[in-house]
Amino acid sequence: MKFSVVALALATAGSGVYGLEKRIVGGSAVSSSAFSFVTNIVIDGDSSTSVCTGALISPTVVITSAYCVADPISNKALAPNRIAVGQGKISSILGTAGSKVELTKVLAAGYAIPQAVNVHPGYNSIAYSDNVAVLVLEKPLVNATSANVGAKIIKKPSTTTNAAYTAVGWGATSNDGASYPNQLQQTTLAVGSKSVCSEIWAPYTNLTNSLCLAPIKSSSNVCSGDGLLVKVATDQSVGLAGILNLVATEDDVPAVKCTEEGAVDFFTTFSNYVAWLTQITPLKESDFVSTASFSYDSADIGDDDQSSSESESDSDSASEESSLDDVDSESSDASRSFKLAAPLVAIASVAFGALF
Repeated sequence: MKFSVVALALATAGSGVYGLEKRIVGGSAVSSSAFSFVTNIVIDGDSSTSVCTGALISPTVVITSAYCVADPISNKALAPNRIAVGQGKISSILGTAGSKVELTKVLAAGYAIPQAVNVHPGYNSIAYSDNVAVLVLEKPLVNATSANVGAKIIKKPSTTTNAAYTAVGWGATSNDGASYPNQLQQTTLAVGSKSVCSEIWAPYTNLTNSLCLAPIKSSSNVCSGDGLLVKVATDQSVGLAGILNLVATEDDVPAVKCTEEGAVDFFTTFSNYVAWLTQITPLKESDFVSTASFSYDSADIGDDDQSSSESESDSDSASEESSLDDVDSESSDASRSFKLAAPLVAIASVAFGALF
């Protein structure tokens, strides 16, 4: 079966142009108090209202994806008055995913318009590069203090094959994007082997700001950007690893169906943007980079029982990781025949040209 890369422009809901909502499909509900730093970002689009997820790294600084808050054609930041940031459910206000809602109703629910919207200057929606952005708030959100923001960036996220992470988000919860959840959603993902991930998306071979993961349960996955990647540290603090950048799938139809068998997710890792964050915010590195220790359980990709085995620490050697990659690519993963044919790249390019 052929692989096709899901065009980011098709998946973008930042302007509401394409009507494909961001979501965690088949996830489970989790208390938002466990992830008190997670924010809802509501975008006033041209024809619809869309939602994506961000994280507070200070009471007034939110990190998110660039395609959440950038124009899908120019890649430039949207005007602040088209964006509202808040916490908790607003499903009763938003109604059906993809519908148009006046931003004033969202603001009346305690959301705030950001003071500044900073999209990384290297962001390119076609090349999937530097997909990160920062929103600066004029004042803290309700209950958002330094004591309960509680999330810092993981300085060196594990890239060991099968290392488990959690993805959380507020987006719509089905492939058809019919409705928004009443509770924050989560799902578990596991790191894919470097060799297999590179076969699916060739640029991954040379990227240092990306992490490839796959769902451990085929019926549950992040989709179209609503995936904030996190990990709980040994001291029970929560670390931020990254945010979803791109989804690749076995399906040869260029559509967003992220629970299809073989779907793989590529995340932008926040740790590569620490210097940039210190330049555009008043924060120092020590303010938002974690010094905690992280231990990673091992989870088998495609394991519908979501079982886990022994823990792997950050100190795993490079040779150990390489060995895991070799075993992974030469055994069970080989049977999946992950191949990205050159003609499909051309098809993707044509799709982008038609959109823009």
